[in-house]
Amino acid sequence: MKALVAGFGSAGKRHLSNLLDTEGMDSVTVLTRHRSGERHGTPSVRFVGSLDEVGEKGEPTGADFAILANETCKHLETAVALARKGMDLFIEKPLSHSIEGVESLVDAVGKSGVRVFVAYNMRFLGVIRMLKDKLKGGSVGEPYFARIEAGQFLPHWRPGADYRKGYSGSRKRGGGVHLDLSHELDYMRFLFGDPVSWKTARAGVSSLEIDSEDVFEGIYRYENGFICSVHLDYLQRRKTRKITVVGSKGRVECDLVEGSMVSESRGSTERIDDESLFGLDGTYKDELVYFLGALKSGKEPEPGLQDGIAVLRLLEDSGVRQ
Repeated sequence: MKALVAGFGSAGKRHLSNLLDTEGMDSVTVLTRHRSGERHGTPSVRFVGSLDEVGEKGEPTGADFAILANETCKHLETAVALARKGMDLFIEKPLSHSIEGVESLVDAVGKSGVRVFVAYNMRFLGVIRMLKDKLKGGSVGEPYFARIEAGQFLPHWRPGADYRKGYSGSRKRGGGVHLDLSHELDYMRFLFGDPVSWKTARAGVSSLEIDSEDVFEGIYRYENGFICSVHLDYLQRRKTRKITVVGSKGRVECDLVEGSMVSESRGSTERIDDESLFGLDGTYKDELVYFLGALKSGKEPEPGLQDGIAVLRLLEDSGVRQ
C-alpha cells in the first residue's frame, strides 16, 4: 500500500514512524511546507510541498489512503481535496475547528465513495473498553450521572515549545481546549451513546497569552434522565484526566493519569491498576492497524465521518439530537 501523511508536526512524525513499521507499506508521501524532513533518510519516503504534487489514487504520485495530521483549521480543505482524488481518509481529531463547512466533505465523500476514520484513539484504550463492558454488564446498575474531567496547564503540554506559538492558543488555527480535548466528548458517546439535549459554556479566563478558550463546561442529558457533565481546561498544574459513573448499584471511577479503576458495588470494592490498560502510546498503533484492517475488509471504520460531526455538534452552545 501507499500512504500520504499531511502535516509533519509531532502527530505527523508519529504516524510516519508507525507507517514505516507497518508490513506491506510500499511508500509514504509527506505533505509539508517544512522540508527539513527530507533528511529522514528513508528511500521509501518522499516529501512534497503542495497538494498539486499529489496525484490521484492509482497514479504514481498518488496514495491509497491519507492521514491528515495538519492544523485543525486545514482539515476540511485538505480532506475534500484528497477525497476527490479517491483516497480513503484517516483524520486526526477533531474533524474540523467548526461545524461550518462539513457539508463539503460529506458531499465529496458521498461522490467519491471513500471511507473516513476520525482518529479518536482513546476508544482504543484498554481501560475505556473495560469500562464500557462494565456498564453494559450492569456493574453500576442503572446509571444516574457521570462526570468527565480533563485538565493540564497548557505551557507544560509540549516541553521545549513556546505555548504562545502553538496552534492550541490560536482560535484562528483551530485551537481551544474544547477542540484539543474533544476526546472526552467522543468517549462519552462511545460509553453512553448520544444525549438528547445539551448546554455548554466556554471562555478564556486565565492570564495565559492565548486568544483561544481555556475552559469548557458541558452538561449532556440523556433520554432516561441520565446526566453527564464534562469539564475541560488548560489551567490545572497537576494533570487530571478521569471519569466517574454513579448508578443504582454502585460507582466506578477511572483515573487515566494515575492508572487506576476503582469499582464499588454493594459494599465490595475492586481496584484495577494494570499498566497495560492505561498506555496511550499503544493506541496510536492500534488505531492504524484497525483502520488498515477496515480498508482491507471493505468495512466502514468507526469512529467515522458522522461521529466526527456529532462531536462538533456537542461542542456547540446548545442543541438537541438530530
